[in-house]
Amino acid sequence: MRKPIFCLISFVALFLVSLTLAAQPDKEMQRMNETESQNEKDVKEVKPGVKQWYLDDYGAFLDSTKLDTLQDYFHIFHPLYKDPKVITATYLGNYGTPGIDNNFFNRKYTTNYFFARSREPYLLTPSKLKYFNTHTPYTRLDYSQSENKSRNNETRFNVIHSQNVNPWWNFTFRVDLSKSDGQYVAQETRNNSVALYSSYNKDFLKIHAGFVTNSARNNENGGLTNDSLMFDQKDARYWNVNLNGSKSKFSSNYFFANGEYRFGKFIATGDTLGTEKFRPIMGIILSSEVSLDKQDFIDEEDDDVDFFDNTYYPDFYSSDSIRFNRITNVLQLKQYENADKKYSFGKRAFIGFEMDRGGMPGELVPDPSNLDYPEWILGPRPENMPPDSIVLRTDIKYTNSFVGGGIYRETGRFWKWNFDGKFYFAGRNAGQTELTGLIYKPFPFLGDSLASISFDGSIENRVPDYFQEHFYSNHYRWNHNLSMEQRMTVGGTFRMPERKFEAGAKYAIINNFIYNDTLGIPNQANNQLLVLSAFLDKDFNYRGLHLRTRLLWQKASNEDYLHLPEWSAFVSGYFQFTISKVMLTQIGSDVRYNTKYYADAYAPSTGLFYLQNKKEYGNYPYIDVYASLRLKRTRVFFKYMNVGTHFLNGEYMTTPGYPMNRATYRLGLSWAFYD
Repeated sequence: MRKPIFCLISFVALFLVSLTLAAQPDKEMQRMNETESQNEKDVKEVKPGVKQWYLDDYGAFLDSTKLDTLQDYFHIFHPLYKDPKVITATYLGNYGTPGIDNNFFNRKYTTNYFFARSREPYLLTPSKLKYFNTHTPYTRLDYSQSENKSRNNETRFNVIHSQNVNPWWNFTFRVDLSKSDGQYVAQETRNNSVALYSSYNKDFLKIHAGFVTNSARNNENGGLTNDSLMFDQKDARYWNVNLNGSKSKFSSNYFFANGEYRFGKFIATGDTLGTEKFRPIMGIILSSEVSLDKQDFIDEEDDDVDFFDNTYYPDFYSSDSIRFNRITNVLQLKQYENADKKYSFGKRAFIGFEMDRGGMPGELVPDPSNLDYPEWILGPRPENMPPDSIVLRTDIKYTNSFVGGGIYRETGRFWKWNFDGKFYFAGRNAGQTELTGLIYKPFPFLGDSLASISFDGSIENRVPDYFQEHFYSNHYRWNHNLSMEQRMTVGGTFRMPERKFEAGAKYAIINNFIYNDTLGIPNQANNQLLVLSAFLDKDFNYRGLHLRTRLLWQKASNEDYLHLPEWSAFVSGYFQFTISKVMLTQIGSDVRYNTKYYADAYAPSTGLFYLQNKKEYGNYPYIDVYASLRLKRTRVFFKYMNVGTHFLNGEYMTTPGYPMNRATYRLGLSWAFYD
């Protein structure tokens, strides 16, 4: 895998360098918005400028976002906590290991593959890509390093380069690389992502296309043999773990394209130059995506290791291999709203088709004398495989067809709203229904002109994922029929941006809730499940002192199916000042905390988190102290993580058997240039 990625990066780097020399700055871009006389040949200097956006709803919406240049919370580099909505999480402690958000209502996934959900924070998917339009080439380098390169090394290096060929056509290249040895035995991880994508946005035509590749490899140590080892005076390298010869490998590849042809007209802007702008009226959108997912779990443990409750295949079998591929095509019609008309609103309708193919281990055939070994399916026959047994493959084949639509108002001054629906009318998921809605109302309050209130909700009848019903492997297997999960969710949020205040609540009613039981197997609740949460986010500033407090309370009606910490908190305080009038400096501390609860356990061979009722975890504050500096477009941070291990006696675990890193340093650098 290393060689193809290295070749790909080298090729793309040469391509981008040549493109920079040959294409940009573009003459037409330099002359944009410039009036020249017939004899004037001088070109004005190009000023840096960067626009960013995401694609949403099969390309129906381009959601703009701001360039990340803020100093605040730049030192929070872990993907699990990059999203400011994440307060606490359950994960295995080392960078790159699986994890899940402790906020129930934040558990949403962009990957198509069920067993990759616990690795979602580290994966690049098409919906996560930021598209660019730049006046000049834009490059950002992002790097962090542990204090020791030769022992317990952790290195993270991300690069993104974007540039325009002309005012409408952009290319972007992104690489995310990380490697972490971990502080404990058999904990090494490697996560790599590469993306090359392009966008073309002009009046009548919009195109977004590219590809993304992800790879993740990590040793699976099964956790400590006993939690009490954390209080042992021995070096952590000598703490006993359950597994020493097991590994997980994940890879995913995406090829995607989205194109829209728009019908519209040019209208006068009303300025003194007599310029015109294009106003779209109708659009035809075609979206296509191919996703290829692969998972391997390699078990090379000694025969005397009894960590797994079940082993279904003979000793010659040491690797579970799963494939899951999906092709999605969606045709969409969109009618744009007219911002100049008070009661105008947009409309869209779409029809789509999904085709899913894959394979996984199957039944063991003890006497395959009448069967030929299918090398084209299983690969070369293992040398140690007895001639009187064979493990068959299980093929995965199904399709889905769906329709949907929505109405929306995005340009209203007094109200903004969006209502969508999606219905599967044929295929494996026939009958699945998804309805969502959002209402946003500006609500000036206490002198805050930007204050607003919003309400959102959804009604979903979801067919279980294929792998929630059917799965074969060496250590886990299940084959059962689950009912459709029915979920209704409502929520409301009140925001006061000028006062840096946000508060809200969410409530869900769920029938046939699907969860992973204490055996690590998907199961279904017999009773109705209710989940309620409330959150508060407030910044307090006084001169150079800044304090941010985020609180989350949540409660599930039945803890037989869902375990959540009742209280979670993130408190960050820092003092900000300027050195020599040019270097912005912040010195502060972050604390993350949640109350005790039965935190989910982790199954190494599947990558799933599942219920456990043996021991509660929590009530331990994770304290980081840091200093961050910014000089123009360069940002640097120094961070000392989990300092509480020096003076606190609690168990620093968020997942049973998996301790968080003990006190350790991190150095980080981010450098952006687009002159």
